[in-house]
Amino acid sequence: MMRLRVSRRALHDLDEIFDYWARRAGLPVADRLIEAVEDRFALLCEMPRIGRKCGELGPGIRCFPAGKYLIYYRKTGGLLNILHVFHAARDQARGFLRE
Repeated sequence: MMRLRVSRRALHDLDEIFDYWARRAGLPVADRLIEAVEDRFALLCEMPRIGRKCGELGPGIRCFPAGKYLIYYRKTGGLLNILHVFHAARDQARGFLRE
């Protein structure tokens, strides 16, 4: 199985998601949502080609759904790098431009 690296930007995305849901629906809901997203990270490590290619966002970038969120990642050698986690309704390209 490949190694996993979650970028600072993706950690920030997860923090924002957690904060939003903790305020809106409570800590247990926020915890379960983040846990579900992180479960997808493990799946992606096992099957990194499962995601849709998103070459328009950058070389080798793929995305995979986690509920109403999209996980953006890139496989480089034996490393799976989680780049971002955005709500599916968000302007995805704009999210990448804010970097």
